Amino acid sequence: MSSQTSNLEPTTRHPLTRERIIAAAVDYADSHGVDDLSMRKLGAELGVEAMSLYNHVENKDDIYDGMIDHVFESIPIPDRSLPWQGQVRLIGEAAMDAFGRHPWVVLLLMQRGNFGPGVLAFMDNALGVLRDAGFGDEDIHHAWQMLASHTMGYAFQQGANPEGRTKEYADLESRLSQVAGRFPNVARIGSYLAECRWDQEYLFGLEIIIDGLESRLPPTT
Repeated sequence: MSSQTSNLEPTTRHPLTRERIIAAAVDYADSHGVDDLSMRKLGAELGVEAMSLYNHVENKDDIYDGMIDHVFESIPIPDRSLPWQGQVRLIGEAAMDAFGRHPWVVLLLMQRGNFGPGVLAFMDNALGVLRDAGFGDEDIHHAWQMLASHTMGYAFQQGANPEGRTKEYADLESRLSQVAGRFPNVARIGSYLAECRWDQEYLFGLEIIIDGLESRLPPTT
């Protein structure tokens, strides 16, 4: 055996942990979709037998909940010294960015309905921004529902088969121009409908929500 062979270092093996399992599951779902995820495939990604995973996670539902938390924990917290409007705007933009990178998370959250510590920490921060701004409990509840529905709704639409949507609307403007006599107002915005930019549409709605919330604040003395 040559001296070169004897000097080779053994391959480093990283210990299996819950964090590694969840991170691998997120990566797999990003590449293959969450529906294709299985304990066997996840074990193969990590180079272990599927049964080894159960030493660190309870089952696939436990992995799903960990994946949701993993995404929400990645959403940065804005500078609390900023005006509340700017903080809400940054939270919404950061959430949409995270949901865009992990398009499966919104549907998985709606299916699971199980808020783990990562989701609750995100909620607590957002609710704290509204409380510090001076909103009361009822308005904070309504504001959260409105912001969450707007953000998750747009994220769901953006992640729902964008290739198919592009093909479906490819000739929309041309088709609408043919019925302009019957539906003139629809035809006038045909080009916008055919080239919908989800990011711009989301920000338009977010600004309206922020403006509406601002009108609910009691006047300062």
